[in-house]
Amino acid sequence: MARLIVMAGLPGVGKSAIAREVAARTGAVWLRVDSMDQAIWNSGTAPEDLRDWTYRAGQAVAADNLRLGVDVVADCVNDVGEARAGWAAAGEAAGAEVAFVEVVCGDPAEHRGRLETRVGDVPGLKLPDWAAVEGRGYQDWDRPRIVVDTAGRGVAACVEAVLQALHPG
Repeated sequence: MARLIVMAGLPGVGKSAIAREVAARTGAVWLRVDSMDQAIWNSGTAPEDLRDWTYRAGQAVAADNLRLGVDVVADCVNDVGEARAGWAAAGEAAGAEVAFVEVVCGDPAEHRGRLETRVGDVPGLKLPDWAAVEGRGYQDWDRPRIVVDTAGRGVAACVEAVLQALHPG
């Protein structure tokens, strides 16, 4: 059975670095919403606010891959219940197992430092600053999830924690 691993968390917590490595280690497709957003904006015809368009497109692409038996790691903020429900519905419709992983950084100073020093790897993508992240709404969770705190930990340790939680034993 294919598995959809849905990464979630505020910008700058380490979510994409972990998602990229989890996908590489498991052979899953890495479906990164930031890359999709920027590709759409590069068309020059898209509005600044894509609303939920990219999430919906990503969920459809994820479902297509899951139906082929290919695991998918979805990498996006997933800050509202509707987004999370959309991923769950896409996975379930494809007959896949769905696991949510919320990535947090429990040290606000470390989180802020990451945001202020990170270099983007999606050409053209405008990275949010600390004020934007602090002011962003992030709804409480209403479904089970794995929580990984990246504060004081490297990517490798966080990836191991995710993989251990996904494959206990």
